[in-house]
Amino acid sequence: MKKFIIVLLLSIAVINPTYLYSHELIPKELKIYLLEHPDATPEEIKKYADEQVPEFSEKFKNGAEIIKIVQNQDTSFFDNFFDFLKLGFMHILGGLDHVLFVLSLILVFISWKDILKITATFTVAHSITLLLAGTGILTLSSNIVEPIIALSIAYVAITSVFFRNTKFIGENNGKIVAVFFFGLFHGLGFAGLLQEIQIPTDKFVSSLLAFNLGIEAGQLLIVSLVFPLIYFFKDKTWYQKVVKIFAVIIVLFAVFWFFQRLFLI
Repeated sequence: MKKFIIVLLLSIAVINPTYLYSHELIPKELKIYLLEHPDATPEEIKKYADEQVPEFSEKFKNGAEIIKIVQNQDTSFFDNFFDFLKLGFMHILGGLDHVLFVLSLILVFISWKDILKITATFTVAHSITLLLAGTGILTLSSNIVEPIIALSIAYVAITSVFFRNTKFIGENNGKIVAVFFFGLFHGLGFAGLLQEIQIPTDKFVSSLLAFNLGIEAGQLLIVSLVFPLIYFFKDKTWYQKVVKIFAVIIVLFAVFWFFQRLFLI
């Protein structure tokens, strides 16, 4: 019930984004620029933001609005918590690779009990590395992390659909082990986003917790939307063929990402 309430609130917030903008997470690049260029005009600030942090800049009409946000970044605990909650939620929903990883796990119908086991395993795994990376205890180059995340998608899609009755991953314990292993790298991938923004020192733990809860809410939303469709169509004669086609498409995406990240990151 608590997770449902979180998802509901976040869904409303996405529909009405102004509800979320009581405080914005300020990219480190922009903070450094403003410190080094205290006399920069609003036009210069907006131009810099457009070039360096376009996703952040597009939320504002001009540099004056950005300055206002930066000057009012001493936020309450609740505002900061909600900012990171939204950040985690939007990060997993906006990352096609993470979405396809979750979908690959449930393409072939499994019970709610098995879904809970898998999602809990994924949660524990990425929470471990997210915490370790967020505190600086564990660091791993994105040149390693991102290609492995891509491979994890291909592996899970292939084994879940085509080898589900083999020891590769089809057996329950095999799937749990694979999800935990790859979940560790997904956690490092999530942490990569946090390295791009300034986490308030006095709210560090709560920020990490909120970010993780946002990821879980997004993951729950994906499963909640897709699982009813899988349950309804699972006994249709055409469903298994469609699932195999969809799995192949996912694998093609994953292989493309693997080589792209291996040579271009």
